[in-house]
Amino acid sequence: MAISGPHIHDTVIAYLQRRPAELEVLQPLLDRLAGGVDVTDRSDFAGHVTTSGVVVNDADEVLLIHHKASGRRIQPGGHCELSDRTLIAAVRREIAEETGITALEPLCGGEPVQIDVHSIGARPDRGEPAHHHIDVRYVFRTRGTPTLTLQLEEVAGAEWCGPSQLGDPVLRARVLDVLGRPRENRPVEEDPYGTLVVITNRAGEVLMHLRDDKEGIWAPGTWAPLGGGAEPADADPHATGVRELQEEVGLTGIELTPMFRVDSDGYPVYVMHGRWDGDPATLVLSEGTDLAFLASTDFDRLPMNASVKQDTRRVLDLIIPKPAPHR
Repeated sequence: MAISGPHIHDTVIAYLQRRPAELEVLQPLLDRLAGGVDVTDRSDFAGHVTTSGVVVNDADEVLLIHHKASGRRIQPGGHCELSDRTLIAAVRREIAEETGITALEPLCGGEPVQIDVHSIGARPDRGEPAHHHIDVRYVFRTRGTPTLTLQLEEVAGAEWCGPSQLGDPVLRARVLDVLGRPRENRPVEEDPYGTLVVITNRAGEVLMHLRDDKEGIWAPGTWAPLGGGAEPADADPHATGVRELQEEVGLTGIELTPMFRVDSDGYPVYVMHGRWDGDPATLVLSEGTDLAFLASTDFDRLPMNASVKQDTRRVLDLIIPKPAPHR
């Protein structure tokens, strides 16, 4: 039994309620559904429905596979099967088959982030003429370090990449939005850079907060130092760091030292260091669910964004005195 027409119809209608400007593109699909056509039948070269999924890890990287048939680097996905009961079940199956990943948390409320109509070239060797795919695309998060088991018949390789490497510009912009990243081509005065403020105590521990685990923010549900994006009134990254400390936990009067700048998928982040030997319990946390001093030995056992972990350790390496011949 294939995925039912009413299920696909309801999914498309719900999607169009959020994105009514796409009605013209999707109207032919609705018309065929109204006519009782099985739009998942891959032998129907008037166009058929496929599914794909953007899988995001704790580092906010996306998994791209090297697809043998197309020769492209794309998100995992494929055709619907008779065993599939829903579109999201179909894409979960495809992700599991192609990459081995099964632990997936749907983002966007489990609704598609994009329904894309694109052309597929003719495959004379398979007796397939040129046709269209109506690709229903979802976003999932996977936690920890998933083991990849690739479907070697279809997948030549896979890699975790920054979301800016997603090939479809519409999908790329929407995934960045889901992850709380600044959108592409934004006005520079809107959010020109971010700051990461690594506060340490005399024991060398780092003041971190556990970020809210909700959609639409960067690195949800992970431990991270304080910091955030610049605001128009900030004179420079130092001013941004001072403001973020005050807003997030009420810390003032901390001397901040610029350490280095990193590129976070096209977004500049200025990393700073400061010292404070107080008790986190005396601070009022305005963002996140917990606040604590953490030792570097804790980093690998706690949920942390990979790039944040790397940048924080780099700060610790720079501030810890080293014996001769180092200075």
